[in-house]
Amino acid sequence: MKFVKILLAVMLATFCLSSVAISSKIEVDTQYDFKLALDYVFAARVDTIVLITSGGIYTTTDTMHLQIKRPLVIMAKPGLAQKPIFRHGDLDSSVIEIFRIHDDVTFDGVIFDGYNAKRPMKYGVRVGHGPATQIPRVYARIGMNITFKNCEFRDFFPPDWENTSGGNAFYFLAPASGEPIIKAGTVKIENCTFRNLGDEAIRIAETEKYAVTRVVDTLIVRNCTFKNIFAECIRFYADTDTSTEDAYVLMEHLTVDSSGTRMAYIKNNQNTIFRDIIVTNSHLPKTYRAERADYVVQIQQRGSIISHVDTLNLIFTTPYSSRISATKGGKVEEATIYAFDPVYESPHQNNYTLLPASPAYGIAHDGEALGDLRWATNTSIRVPFVLTIVGNGKVTAEPPLIAPNYEKGTSVILTAVPDSGWEFLEWSGDLTGSTNPATITVDAAKNITAAFKQGTGIVDKTELPTEYSLGQNYPNPFNPSTTITFSLKQNGLTTLEVYNVIGQKVKTILNQNLKAGKHQIIFDAFDLSAGIYFYQIRSGNFKAVRKFVVMK
Repeated sequence: MKFVKILLAVMLATFCLSSVAISSKIEVDTQYDFKLALDYVFAARVDTIVLITSGGIYTTTDTMHLQIKRPLVIMAKPGLAQKPIFRHGDLDSSVIEIFRIHDDVTFDGVIFDGYNAKRPMKYGVRVGHGPATQIPRVYARIGMNITFKNCEFRDFFPPDWENTSGGNAFYFLAPASGEPIIKAGTVKIENCTFRNLGDEAIRIAETEKYAVTRVVDTLIVRNCTFKNIFAECIRFYADTDTSTEDAYVLMEHLTVDSSGTRMAYIKNNQNTIFRDIIVTNSHLPKTYRAERADYVVQIQQRGSIISHVDTLNLIFTTPYSSRISATKGGKVEEATIYAFDPVYESPHQNNYTLLPASPAYGIAHDGEALGDLRWATNTSIRVPFVLTIVGNGKVTAEPPLIAPNYEKGTSVILTAVPDSGWEFLEWSGDLTGSTNPATITVDAAKNITAAFKQGTGIVDKTELPTEYSLGQNYPNPFNPSTTITFSLKQNGLTTLEVYNVIGQKVKTILNQNLKAGKHQIIFDAFDLSAGIYFYQIRSGNFKAVRKFVVMK
């Protein structure tokens, strides 16, 4: 202890002599125990520590974790060849984390490493009050802001990690009974990497256990990569009271590889946004979390949405209704859920650079690539191919359209396939005409529309009817669809409308110019209530009405 006091005094003298006025920023190398540097900056009200040793190990042998007691920025000096590394060097097994956060902090350009000569650390950074044994005790400040930029978390595993909790990079503690509530303002995690973690990478899941409407005001996780995480990459809970405002939660542009099947669980949080994600090559979670092999992601509550997600080679051992799940009013944009190979450069060597042929380029919600944008460094050789459907039908493509783009120069055969009771009408946009199938060369970005119209197929073109008529629908009663036949003596504008028993029009089945002949149309009453209705045809001077019954 005497040595420590002497070293601290030397540090204070050195820093004070460097300037008459104490600077708000100091540079620190690895020759000092880092706890002493923290003690100095908090005493001297310095607001920024600049780490100047490239690849240097910043650590402490103190029997406490490192504590952020006042607002502070800890950053790597710009231009360092390698990121500085934080470890905890005390071999006392009671030290289980590197940092404990009590106030505003920004970490920029550093590595949190769980290595310890005796055993791995259990946590990288935890948020919460100081231990009850600490005098004076340090409490976490309500509304503190926490930022991680350009950081890496790696190798956090507790003893017997497969059968216990722990092994987290970033963790919110629950307060003990009677303690002040832990509540942060904005938590922002950007351009960070999480690798080799024995449990959840980001765990903010204690909200249900104490009286707080939301544990953070804002959580943003963006442009991050997760590798070999043995539970969720992100686990976040809101409170159970849906009448209170929840946190703004944004998870965007994430790359996840070789991790536990369930990569995110966001519970009871309204207005969560989860988008632009790639998840590949999952493995089973650790034994303690075995039940978490049921789905990839689940968000909950109204206003929450999942979109623009690609998954490949995932393992599931537990049945579940939807592998990409939005419950309790949440929504999934199914049209932007993909299952293609993102074409990484060398995933086994932790290199997830998207090669030029990757379908992931250009299809995120913002027009960028899916996944962590730090890997999207090549010029894509694919061009956009947007296919729009008007009416009821689908379009098949050969080669298959696995994402809304093709490699430039690809020759594509498109086949329009109408639904029952519908007919293909025409192509428009960068492909025109009614040829079906049709071939197009993707020499540039293409935007094509396939239009379908409701079927009015002429039954017999050779024998034109001599009179107008409206047939009785069949079957009748029906649920949900029925066939209506009619004959037209002359070409003309024809309408077919449905009315309820009090004469109110409830549906227009047909309103278009038709040729003379015998016609039939399939009517789907999926949106009508059970009951008696009348269908009426008008064409020229002809008018006829019949009755049908909808059953539910």
